[in-house]
Amino acid sequence: MSTAPLRISIVEDDNTIRETLRSLFIFEEDMEPFSVHSNAEDALMRLGEHCPDVVIMDINLPGASGIDCVRQLSQRCTGTQFLMYTVHDDDHRVFEALKAGANGYILKSSTPDQILDAVRELSAGGSPMSAHVARRLVQQFRPVSTGGTLSDGDLSEREHQVLAQLAQGLLYKEIADKLGISVGTVKQHIHRIYEKLHVQNRTEAVNRYFGR
Repeated sequence: MSTAPLRISIVEDDNTIRETLRSLFIFEEDMEPFSVHSNAEDALMRLGEHCPDVVIMDINLPGASGIDCVRQLSQRCTGTQFLMYTVHDDDHRVFEALKAGANGYILKSSTPDQILDAVRELSAGGSPMSAHVARRLVQQFRPVSTGGTLSDGDLSEREHQVLAQLAQGLLYKEIADKLGISVGTVKQHIHRIYEKLHVQNRTEAVNRYFGR
């Protein structure tokens, strides 16, 4: 039985960027544009009764911000994944977006393939982040000592390697290529990492690993 394509909504005030994103999903068999919105108010009015699978959200919108929009929409669309898509990578905006309900955070400098990979990772239960954003998050945490052990779980050497790549913001395929393993094996390692650390996503795993 074929799986229905992911329904993607875009909230972006720049006409060119909005149309570029919409066109990107038209040609993907596993995705389809669901709706486009030029501001948060329009998205809040039109979404809710019919929720998409993924919302790509700009932060700087005219009127209410993208963070405010995610905060409200996440209460109505509990099954929707929210991907922040912005030029900003400062700590305050990143943390505020995640607190509001964002599931991922990538920069507008991301390539089309990185955007598509991020959407697919979201749908698979991951928390994609641009490498630079992930590094900024990691800098907020104090690393455990080289010879230290985790207080919860006992990660294998390979799981440590995978988690280190996650902390750098790499996507599943990038981790697989770097470690010389399949994407399926990466997903298995990540599943076991989440179980051992008692977390549900990338951000919580990184926080846990770095002792926050």
